[in-house]
Order: sequence, then structure tokens, then C-alpha cells
Amino acid sequence: MKSQSIIAFFVFTSLFQYSFAQKAEKGNKTIETTLNIQTGSAPIGLSISEIRMRYFLKKDIALRTRLAFSFNQNTDYSYDGMAPGNPPFTINQQSTDLKFILGVEKHLPGTEKLSPYVGAEAGMGISTMSKDGTNTLNGVTFTENGQMTLINSGAFSIYGGLVFGADYYIIPSIYLGAEIGYGFGYNDNGTAQYWNNGNNETREVFLGSRMGFTLQTNSGIRLGIKF
Repeated sequence: MKSQSIIAFFVFTSLFQYSFAQKAEKGNKTIETTLNIQTGSAPIGLSISEIRMRYFLKKDIALRTRLAFSFNQNTDYSYDGMAPGNPPFTINQQSTDLKFILGVEKHLPGTEKLSPYVGAEAGMGISTMSKDGTNTLNGVTFTENGQMTLINSGAFSIYGGLVFGADYYIIPSIYLGAEIGYGFGYNDNGTAQYWNNGNNETREVFLGSRMGFTLQTNSGIRLGIKF
């Protein structure tokens, strides 16, 4: 009976300690998303901007990857800007954005629940957009049933830099985080191709590029799960 009590005591103690274990250990994985809270005049809501995953090689060293993908397609109808008697115009728009970034983190001692870290990351993104307008587009009116097409392709970006952040474990295996980054970025806006059958014109325009060092605040609060 006494030995059973001792075993039960050690089991209870282990479970008790585990229940209050907060930060990640070697072999742990995390998955998280960035929550952007929309406030102001619009209703309060949440939007997910990216998914992030980590694998802890050691208690204080983690590999990370960030992935963001968005696809939007919509059709707008409007009478704005049309001359009296002209039919309404229609705009069909479609856009795709993809971002993939890899990195590594060094976690500092912090506290029982707070895990600050520094790290480095590098990655790239690509995007495309197409827009079809009927009768008018961007304030330009064509003949009846006239059309205009805009295709923006070849846009891409690369980024590399340092990150500084912290995770706060609110309960075991659940944490909130915030992060800022500083690094070098290059963004190529790609090429826009315009076609207008109102005057049978085709144009191609290079939209330019920019590069430089920037301080980035990774917007939103990160909500993560450790497993």
C-alpha cells in the first residue's frame, strides 16, 4: 500500500510539473498564424495573413518557415462615371500572391512563460493580377461593348534580414507572440500589358522596382500551438 502511495505521489508530481511546463523543448514543433484585428468604423473581425511553423532542434534553437498564399476573384458592376444612356460597366479582377520565407531562431532565457528570441530569415514572394473591363475602366469610356484588359505579371520580391520577437505562453502549449524585423528587400513590380479594343491599342509598361533596408513590423498578434 505504501509503495502504491509513493508511485501515485511521483506520478501526480510529474503531471503537476508537466502541466506548468511552458516553453518549447528539443523536438517540439509549433504552428501559428498571425491574427489581424479589424476595428474602427468596420465591424470587429479577424483575418489570417500567414501560417508559420517551427521545429526546435534544441531548447534554444528553432528552424522556422513562413508561408502566405492568397487568391482573390471578384466582379464589380457600376454606373459611376458613365454618360447618360450608356450601359453600366463591368470589371472582373483576379489576383494571386505567394510568399515563402525560411529562417532560424535563437531563444533567450526569458522567464517561465516568456521566450524572447533573435533570428535571421530570407525568402521570396511572387504575385500576378489580371483585370478585364467592359465599356469603361478607371474612368475611360469606350464604345458600346468596348473592352479593356490589364495583366500585371512577373512581379516578385526577395527579402533577407534579422528578426526580434517574443512568445508568451498563456497556458501550456498555447502562446501569443509579436515580432519586428530589419533587413534588405528588393521588389520588382513586373510588367503591365494593356489591351483596348475601343481603339485597337496594345501597350506594355514596366512598372518599376525598388530596393533598400527597411524596418518591418510583422503586423498582428501571433497565436500559436506547441506540440
